Amino acid sequence: MTTLADIEMEIANILATAEELSEDQQEVALEYLDELAIAEYEKIDAVGYAVRKRQSEIQFLKDEEVRLRNKRQAMEKRLSDFKAYLVELFQREEIHKIKGVSTTAYLRRSSSVEVTDISQLPSDYVETRIDFVPRKSQIRDALKQGQEIPGARMQEKQSLVLS
Repeated sequence: MTTLADIEMEIANILATAEELSEDQQEVALEYLDELAIAEYEKIDAVGYAVRKRQSEIQFLKDEEVRLRNKRQAMEKRLSDFKAYLVELFQREEIHKIKGVSTTAYLRRSSSVEVTDISQLPSDYVETRIDFVPRKSQIRDALKQGQEIPGARMQEKQSLVLS
């Protein structure tokens, strides 16, 4: 199967030698260029189809991830609600412990800290974190205006667009 690169190289070779060809050879070369143009159109359409198909598969997987995450979260909520129901049942009926063959259920006491106002906490009890986040849009604007910014540089990229 001919690749897009092969087609492009063949077109470039014909165009590079076109001036050296006789009139009959130029006519044959033009016909061959027409065939290469058709092959080029077909190849780029095939590439576009392959890209769109892969994008569709990726979108399907993203949608499936969302569906599965929602399903997991719903199951977690049902489990949490069921456990809350059991806690309420144990408390209401003043049950301390129930033993089964493979499972024992009981209420355990625990404690946790609730911070009601972080600004009132003594500094010994507060961790300070500093995040340095570059302001990329401002850096880009300054670099485009010709300014030099230590630690930053403009990087040009190209991306393929299939429409």
